[in-house]
Amino acid sequence: MSRKFFLIITLLTVFFLSVKAQSEKKAEVSTLPDIDVYDINGVHTTLHQLAKNKVLFIDCWFIPCPPCFLAMGPLHKIYAQYVNNKNLCFITICMTDSAQVKKFINQDTSMKTAVSQYQFFSNLNAFKLPVYFMPGCSSKVLGSKIIGHSTPDDRSNCPDVVFSFSGYPTCMIFNKQGKQVFKETAIQSAEQYEQHVTKALSDALADSN
Repeated sequence: MSRKFFLIITLLTVFFLSVKAQSEKKAEVSTLPDIDVYDINGVHTTLHQLAKNKVLFIDCWFIPCPPCFLAMGPLHKIYAQYVNNKNLCFITICMTDSAQVKKFINQDTSMKTAVSQYQFFSNLNAFKLPVYFMPGCSSKVLGSKIIGHSTPDDRSNCPDVVFSFSGYPTCMIFNKQGKQVFKETAIQSAEQYEQHVTKALSDALADSN
């Protein structure tokens, strides 16, 4: 598959999903909802527990999502910078089926095309960010060479509805009081994205001291 064709197909995939998300009216979210989430191993917790006495950073994504994968490059750099900061909890929330995401992270052959897309757009070989999932929001990666994304089990439990945003990727920052202090949807360039997120995190952490 040529790079140009590869790019067109994957961008069309995310475009249709983003249009669907934008068609739904949502109430603005200003504070962190106390919702149940579970990690890649199926261990359940809540966002409030994760964010207890911490600034909470959340990146929302799915497979296949070229803009989401593009954001992963700068997000890995930022995560490495803050991984030991005890005042910050840094997570991602994926609406793709957790079993498939686990295979994706482990680079299972069944997810070869998705892994290739991720490596192409992120310029990374591996995925090392913490991943959580929201019960009821589980969509499947479809196809092999040209892949798509099924409709989630319950869209009302998906990040774009719960957090009120219109497309993926979207990242958010909540301060220690649970107030949303930053929100950005889409990514224009990896460099610009890294600058915006780094500054927002730095400001949120400084304000929490």
